[in-house]
Amino acid sequence: MQRIFSALIAFLCAGQLLAAEGTDSNIQPYFSFHSLGYSETAPIHQIVIDDIEGPYFDGGRHSFTHNLIESGAKYNGWKLAAIYRYDYSLEYSEDTAELIYGDRNDLTIEKNRQYEVDLELIHARTAGFKFGYEWSILPEFQLGIDLSYLEVSYFLNGYLEGEFVASNDSYSGQLFIDYAYTEDLLPLNRQVEEPDGWGYAMDLSWSWQMNESWYAKGAFIDLLSQLYIDQAPFTYATANSDRVSFDPDGRIDVKPLLSGREGYRKETLSLPKQISLDVYYRINVDFEMGIAWYRYGDVNFPSIINHYNFSEGSSLKTKFDFKSDALTIGASFPWFTISLTSDRLDYKKARTLGFDAGVYLAF
Repeated sequence: MQRIFSALIAFLCAGQLLAAEGTDSNIQPYFSFHSLGYSETAPIHQIVIDDIEGPYFDGGRHSFTHNLIESGAKYNGWKLAAIYRYDYSLEYSEDTAELIYGDRNDLTIEKNRQYEVDLELIHARTAGFKFGYEWSILPEFQLGIDLSYLEVSYFLNGYLEGEFVASNDSYSGQLFIDYAYTEDLLPLNRQVEEPDGWGYAMDLSWSWQMNESWYAKGAFIDLLSQLYIDQAPFTYATANSDRVSFDPDGRIDVKPLLSGREGYRKETLSLPKQISLDVYYRINVDFEMGIAWYRYGDVNFPSIINHYNFSEGSSLKTKFDFKSDALTIGASFPWFTISLTSDRLDYKKARTLGFDAGVYLAF
């Protein structure tokens, strides 16, 4: 791991020597905030605030949130910043979503049906610092690389899988769970020592002015990432159906018989990769149109973008995403940027919510 960091830092220093003449020498303190949440299953407010209790349910297979606070300074192409991250990614079967929603809302489940249970999750709260450099490989092409050192304050990593068949008065089947954690979520009252963890993440970004009319930019977020926990508490368990039945109202009465083992192990987490690509066409000096593509894990978000430049260094932006039907409205000024993303006017019903803001100064 130390060799990787040493090689990458040497690469950054080499870039500084090759491109020192093309950088801005001003010191630029900055602060940025990025937050994006997406759910195919229910409104984000209903999931986060109400623990999925509520009237809305859409099934689905993916939910995630990515949040980043960054505060630092840039100088001569270099960047150094303190960062805080909150990442939560869930992938699941539609049967799993239906069962969880039914349990939280005391709903009866369909009888004489086989349910496929499959859930994978990554949850991490981390903080650390980011070190990066941006340089011009060609006058029209810029490349940036960021390395983040992260310390883990909370994590959850694992899976749940199995199947069962619901009959008229009971069901049969088995569920398997294997997960590592900071805090045990199973009702076993296990007291664990809080583990220490650390890790890294690497991002790449680029921009290309193809000609006077065409412009493109892209980014690879968490292109490489690893979080290491040396003594991670874990639970591996099997829950069988011997103690599960239906109550008089048709709801599952769960008293599962758990068997398995607990302990401590080395755990490694990889954060979901994110990719973005924007391509713009300048219609005139004031107006640009473009297409964009964003990918989080295995989920793709194609969109269209409009930019209106109402003065030098200042613009308005609109963006419509076809996957989530979300609209982004934003404004950019020489020292300040802000944008808001939502697929509903009522934020409590929104399945997609995003907010970005940044302050950029120069001395």
